[in-house]
Amino acid sequence: MNAAMNISVIHLACFFVLLIIPGLLFRYLNLRLTRQMIIGFTRMIIQLSLVAVYLEYIFAWDSMIVNILWIMLMVLVANGAILRQSGLSFPRFITATYPCYALLAMAILASFLIVLDKQVLFSARYLIPLAGMIFGNILRTNVVALDRFYDLLIRREDEYMAYVSMGATQGEAIRPFVREACRAAFGPQLASVSTMGLVALPGMMTGQILGGSSPAVAIKYQLMIMVAIFLTSSLSSFLTIMVSALKSFDAYGRLNRDMFLKDR
Repeated sequence: MNAAMNISVIHLACFFVLLIIPGLLFRYLNLRLTRQMIIGFTRMIIQLSLVAVYLEYIFAWDSMIVNILWIMLMVLVANGAILRQSGLSFPRFITATYPCYALLAMAILASFLIVLDKQVLFSARYLIPLAGMIFGNILRTNVVALDRFYDLLIRREDEYMAYVSMGATQGEAIRPFVREACRAAFGPQLASVSTMGLVALPGMMTGQILGGSSPAVAIKYQLMIMVAIFLTSSLSSFLTIMVSALKSFDAYGRLNRDMFLKDR
Protein backbone atom coordinates (compact mmCIF):
# COMPACT_ATOMS: atom_id res chain seq x y z
CA MET A 1 0.00 0.00 0.00
CA ASN A 2 1.20 3.52 -0.78
CA ALA A 3 2.13 6.04 1.90
CA ALA A 4 -0.15 8.97 2.65
CA MET A 5 -0.29 11.66 -0.04
CA ASN A 6 1.56 14.83 0.87
CA ILE A 7 -0.54 18.00 1.22
CA SER A 8 0.88 21.23 -0.15
CA VAL A 9 1.07 24.26 2.14
CA ILE A 10 -0.99 26.31 -0.34
CA HIS A 11 -3.80 23.75 -0.44
CA LEU A 12 -3.78 23.47 3.36
CA ALA A 13 -3.98 27.27 3.66
CA CYS A 14 -6.97 27.27 1.30
CA PHE A 15 -8.65 24.65 3.49
CA PHE A 16 -8.19 26.89 6.54
CA VAL A 17 -10.28 29.54 4.76
CA LEU A 18 -13.31 27.36 5.61
CA LEU A 19 -12.96 28.60 9.20
CA ILE A 20 -14.72 31.73 7.98
CA ILE A 21 -17.96 29.72 8.20
CA PRO A 22 -17.90 29.13 12.00
CA GLY A 23 -16.58 32.70 12.34
CA LEU A 24 -19.70 34.01 10.62
CA LEU A 25 -21.85 31.75 12.80
CA PHE A 26 -20.18 33.14 15.94
CA ARG A 27 -20.86 36.66 14.70
CA TYR A 28 -24.50 35.88 13.91
CA LEU A 29 -25.07 34.36 17.37
CA ASN A 30 -22.98 37.09 19.05
CA LEU A 31 -20.89 34.43 20.81
CA ARG A 32 -17.70 36.53 20.90
CA LEU A 33 -15.60 33.46 20.16
CA THR A 34 -13.97 34.62 16.92
CA ARG A 35 -10.85 35.98 18.62
CA GLN A 36 -10.54 32.84 20.73
CA MET A 37 -10.87 30.69 17.60
CA ILE A 38 -8.16 32.66 15.76
CA ILE A 39 -5.78 32.49 18.74
CA GLY A 40 -6.50 28.79 19.26
CA PHE A 41 -5.83 27.78 15.67
CA THR A 42 -2.76 30.03 15.46
CA ARG A 43 -1.32 28.38 18.55
CA MET A 44 -2.13 24.97 17.10
CA ILE A 45 -0.29 25.77 13.87
CA ILE A 46 2.79 27.02 15.73
CA GLN A 47 2.82 24.13 18.21
CA LEU A 48 2.36 21.41 15.58
CA SER A 49 4.99 23.00 13.34
CA LEU A 50 7.46 22.93 16.24
CA VAL A 51 6.46 19.34 17.00
CA ALA A 52 7.24 18.35 13.41
CA VAL A 53 10.70 19.94 13.69
CA TYR A 54 11.83 18.49 17.01
CA LEU A 55 10.30 15.06 16.36
CA GLU A 56 12.51 14.84 13.27
CA TYR A 57 15.54 15.25 15.55
CA ILE A 58 14.20 12.87 18.21
CA PHE A 59 13.46 10.21 15.60
CA ALA A 60 16.91 10.73 14.07
CA TRP A 61 18.69 10.41 17.44
CA ASP A 62 16.49 7.49 18.54
CA SER A 63 18.23 7.51 21.93
CA MET A 64 16.62 5.68 24.85
CA ILE A 65 17.74 8.40 27.27
CA VAL A 66 16.33 11.18 25.06
CA ASN A 67 13.07 9.25 24.66
CA ILE A 68 12.62 8.82 28.42
CA LEU A 69 13.46 12.48 29.09
CA TRP A 70 10.93 13.52 26.46
CA ILE A 71 8.25 11.31 28.02
CA MET A 72 8.98 12.77 31.47
CA LEU A 73 8.51 16.24 29.96
CA MET A 74 5.21 15.12 28.42
CA VAL A 75 4.09 13.84 31.83
CA LEU A 76 5.00 17.18 33.45
CA VAL A 77 3.11 19.22 30.85
CA ALA A 78 0.06 16.92 31.05
CA ASN A 79 0.16 17.04 34.86
CA GLY A 80 0.30 20.84 34.83
CA ALA A 81 -2.59 21.05 32.37
CA ILE A 82 -4.71 18.69 34.49
CA LEU A 83 -4.15 20.71 37.67
CA ARG A 84 -4.72 24.05 35.93
CA GLN A 85 -7.92 22.96 34.16
CA SER A 86 -9.18 21.42 37.40
CA GLY A 87 -8.62 24.74 39.18
CA LEU A 88 -6.00 23.34 41.58
CA SER A 89 -2.74 24.95 42.72
CA PHE A 90 0.23 23.63 40.72
CA PRO A 91 2.89 24.18 43.45
CA ARG A 92 0.72 22.52 46.09
CA PHE A 93 -0.05 19.30 44.20
CA ILE A 94 2.74 18.74 41.66
CA THR A 95 5.08 17.02 44.13
CA ALA A 96 2.37 14.47 44.92
CA THR A 97 0.79 13.94 41.51
CA TYR A 98 3.86 13.99 39.23
CA PRO A 99 5.51 10.84 40.69
CA CYS A 100 2.13 9.11 40.46
CA TYR A 101 1.75 9.96 36.75
CA ALA A 102 5.39 9.20 35.92
CA LEU A 103 5.39 5.75 37.55
CA LEU A 104 2.04 4.85 36.01
CA ALA A 105 3.18 6.00 32.56
CA MET A 106 6.36 3.91 32.76
CA ALA A 107 4.39 0.87 33.95
CA ILE A 108 1.83 1.14 31.13
CA LEU A 109 4.49 1.68 28.46
CA ALA A 110 6.41 -1.32 29.81
CA SER A 111 3.23 -3.40 29.52
CA PHE A 112 3.40 -2.94 25.73
CA LEU A 113 6.26 -5.46 25.84
CA ILE A 114 3.52 -8.11 26.07
CA VAL A 115 2.61 -7.45 22.44
CA LEU A 116 5.53 -5.50 20.94
CA ASP A 117 9.15 -6.44 20.43
CA LYS A 118 11.61 -4.67 22.75
CA GLN A 119 13.53 -3.01 19.91
CA VAL A 120 10.30 -1.81 18.31
CA LEU A 121 8.77 -0.39 21.50
CA PHE A 122 11.88 1.51 22.58
CA SER A 123 12.18 3.10 19.14
CA ALA A 124 11.21 6.79 19.25
CA ARG A 125 8.92 6.31 16.25
CA TYR A 126 6.75 3.97 18.32
CA LEU A 127 7.32 5.07 21.92
CA ILE A 128 6.63 8.82 21.53
CA PRO A 129 3.33 8.53 19.59
CA LEU A 130 2.02 5.79 21.90
CA ALA A 131 2.89 7.87 24.96
CA GLY A 132 1.25 10.94 23.40
CA MET A 133 -2.03 9.13 22.80
CA ILE A 134 -2.10 7.83 26.37
CA PHE A 135 -1.29 11.19 27.98
CA GLY A 136 -3.87 12.98 25.86
CA ASN A 137 -6.59 10.69 27.16
CA ILE A 138 -5.27 10.86 30.73
CA LEU A 139 -5.66 14.64 30.56
CA ARG A 140 -9.32 14.61 29.57
CA THR A 141 -10.38 11.88 32.00
CA ASN A 142 -8.44 13.25 34.97
CA VAL A 143 -9.77 16.79 34.51
CA VAL A 144 -13.33 15.45 34.64
CA ALA A 145 -12.57 13.28 37.68
CA LEU A 146 -10.80 15.97 39.72
CA ASP A 147 -13.25 18.71 38.82
CA ARG A 148 -16.26 16.56 39.73
CA PHE A 149 -14.65 15.31 42.96
CA TYR A 150 -13.92 18.76 44.37
CA ASP A 151 -17.18 20.20 43.08
CA LEU A 152 -19.07 17.47 44.96
CA LEU A 153 -17.00 18.00 48.11
CA ILE A 154 -17.77 21.73 48.12
CA ARG A 155 -21.48 21.39 47.33
CA ARG A 156 -21.96 18.57 49.82
CA GLU A 157 -19.42 19.57 52.45
CA ASP A 158 -22.01 19.16 55.22
CA GLU A 159 -22.48 15.54 54.18
CA TYR A 160 -18.71 14.96 54.21
CA MET A 161 -18.35 16.55 57.67
CA ALA A 162 -21.25 14.43 58.94
CA TYR A 163 -19.36 11.28 57.95
CA VAL A 164 -16.25 12.56 59.73
CA SER A 165 -18.17 13.53 62.88
CA MET A 166 -19.66 10.03 63.06
CA GLY A 167 -16.18 8.52 63.23
CA ALA A 168 -15.48 7.75 59.57
CA THR A 169 -11.88 7.90 58.42
CA GLN A 170 -11.04 10.42 55.73
CA GLY A 171 -10.91 7.63 53.14
CA GLU A 172 -14.35 6.39 54.17
CA ALA A 173 -15.79 9.93 54.22
CA ILE A 174 -14.66 10.78 50.69
CA ARG A 175 -15.52 7.39 49.16
CA PRO A 176 -19.04 8.41 47.95
CA PHE A 177 -17.54 11.46 46.22
CA VAL A 178 -14.71 9.41 44.70
CA ARG A 179 -17.28 6.93 43.38
CA GLU A 180 -19.37 9.62 41.68
CA ALA A 181 -16.31 11.41 40.27
CA CYS A 182 -14.93 8.18 38.79
CA ARG A 183 -18.32 7.30 37.31
CA ALA A 184 -18.44 10.69 35.58
CA ALA A 185 -14.90 10.24 34.25
CA PHE A 186 -15.18 6.62 33.10
CA GLY A 187 -18.63 6.87 31.50
CA PRO A 188 -17.58 8.77 28.35
CA GLN A 189 -14.59 6.43 27.92
CA LEU A 190 -16.82 3.35 28.01
CA ALA A 191 -19.29 4.97 25.61
CA SER A 192 -16.42 5.70 23.20
CA VAL A 193 -15.16 2.11 23.42
CA SER A 194 -18.60 0.56 22.84
CA THR A 195 -19.29 2.62 19.69
CA MET A 196 -15.79 2.54 18.19
CA GLY A 197 -15.81 1.55 14.54
CA LEU A 198 -19.55 2.20 14.22
CA VAL A 199 -19.83 5.89 15.06
CA ALA A 200 -16.27 6.95 14.27
CA LEU A 201 -13.04 5.47 12.93
CA PRO A 202 -10.34 5.68 15.64
CA GLY A 203 -7.48 8.14 15.19
CA MET A 204 -4.60 5.68 15.45
CA MET A 205 -6.24 3.27 13.02
CA THR A 206 -6.94 6.08 10.55
CA GLY A 207 -3.35 7.30 10.76
CA GLN A 208 -1.91 3.85 10.14
CA ILE A 209 -4.20 3.19 7.18
CA LEU A 210 -3.26 6.57 5.66
CA GLY A 211 0.38 5.68 6.33
CA GLY A 212 0.09 2.51 4.26
CA SER A 213 -0.62 -0.21 6.85
CA SER A 214 -3.27 -2.83 6.14
CA PRO A 215 -6.60 -2.44 8.01
CA ALA A 216 -5.97 -5.75 9.83
CA VAL A 217 -2.67 -4.51 11.28
CA ALA A 218 -4.16 -1.09 12.08
CA ILE A 219 -7.03 -2.70 14.00
CA LYS A 220 -4.63 -4.73 16.16
CA TYR A 221 -2.70 -1.60 17.13
CA GLN A 222 -5.95 0.25 17.83
CA LEU A 223 -7.20 -2.54 20.10
CA MET A 224 -3.89 -2.49 21.98
CA ILE A 225 -3.90 1.28 22.48
CA MET A 226 -7.57 1.34 23.58
CA VAL A 227 -6.89 -1.21 26.34
CA ALA A 228 -3.86 0.85 27.43
CA ILE A 229 -5.80 4.14 27.32
CA PHE A 230 -8.72 2.84 29.37
CA LEU A 231 -6.43 1.14 31.89
CA THR A 232 -4.29 4.25 32.30
CA SER A 233 -7.21 6.68 32.40
CA SER A 234 -9.13 4.72 35.03
CA LEU A 235 -6.12 4.07 37.27
CA SER A 236 -4.75 7.60 36.96
CA SER A 237 -8.14 9.19 37.72
CA PHE A 238 -8.58 7.16 40.89
CA LEU A 239 -4.96 7.54 42.05
CA THR A 240 -4.90 11.29 41.33
CA ILE A 241 -8.02 11.85 43.42
CA MET A 242 -6.62 9.81 46.31
CA VAL A 243 -3.16 11.42 46.15
CA SER A 244 -4.54 14.95 45.86
CA ALA A 245 -6.87 14.28 48.80
CA LEU A 246 -3.81 13.83 51.01
CA LYS A 247 -3.05 17.54 50.53
CA SER A 248 -6.63 18.81 50.49
CA PHE A 249 -7.65 18.75 54.15
CA ASP A 250 -6.41 20.37 57.34
CA ALA A 251 -5.67 18.64 60.65
CA TYR A 252 -9.38 18.76 61.53
CA GLY A 253 -10.48 17.10 58.30
CA ARG A 254 -11.81 20.32 56.76
CA LEU A 255 -11.31 21.14 53.09
CA ASN A 256 -8.53 23.68 52.44
CA ARG A 257 -10.04 26.39 50.23
CA ASP A 258 -6.65 28.02 49.54
CA MET A 259 -5.67 25.16 47.22
CA PHE A 260 -8.03 26.39 44.50
CA LEU A 261 -6.88 28.84 41.84
CA LYS A 262 -10.24 30.62 42.02
CA ASP A 263 -13.33 30.58 44.21
CA ARG A 264 -15.70 27.72 43.61
